[in-house]
Amino acid sequence: MAKTVPVREFRSNLSALLSDVADRRDHVLVTRNGRPAAVLVPIDEYESLEETAEILSDPAALSALEAGLAEIARDETVSLEEVRDELAERRRGR
Repeated sequence: MAKTVPVREFRSNLSALLSDVADRRDHVLVTRNGRPAAVLVPIDEYESLEETAEILSDPAALSALEAGLAEIARDETVSLEEVRDELAERRRGR
């Protein structure tokens, strides 16, 4: 759960709040006039959100994800061990 702080408190305690986010992986919701205005999150979470947004905006990536999920639903999957065995067989066949 995010810690909620008004913008004035955020300004006054920026260094400490930044440390909480960077070191303890806290989230900080900043409010302005009692309404949410911004969120401070660890950089890796932000990067992950950006990557997710990029994938979700790519029709080809979404199509591939949907196809993969459909294969899983139809139980049309192979294990990592099966893939390794097949690759080993191909290498021996050369």
